[in-house]
Amino acid sequence: MMPAAPSLPPALSRTRLADACYLALRLSGWLAVTLGCVAALWLLFFVALGNFSFSGTVLQLDNFASRYVAATSARRGRFRLLFWLASAALFAGVGFFRRHSLGDLRLAANPNSEERDHGR
Repeated sequence: MMPAAPSLPPALSRTRLADACYLALRLSGWLAVTLGCVAALWLLFFVALGNFSFSGTVLQLDNFASRYVAATSARRGRFRLLFWLASAALFAGVGFFRRHSLGDLRLAANPNSEERDHGR
């Protein structure tokens, strides 16, 4: 028979769970904001093509959509590849400039935080 694996004390396992949840929330928030910035950059691209006017932007989007629908499937596939490559490049660029907002991920949920002691 194999000996049972030693279990962690309840306080330590709760701390590890809290740290994992904290890390997941920080990373998902960072990813959401970074993806939002990429979407905003695409929107800014079409607004710039439309000479920073609403009607010009809508005309550019209509032109883009009509050409995409009329294209062959091979051209659509190339466009999708170009779109995802450009989006990945934008994500990498925005992520590079936002890298400091992640801070030090090793400093997860601190059980000895001073925030519990209000008024100090």
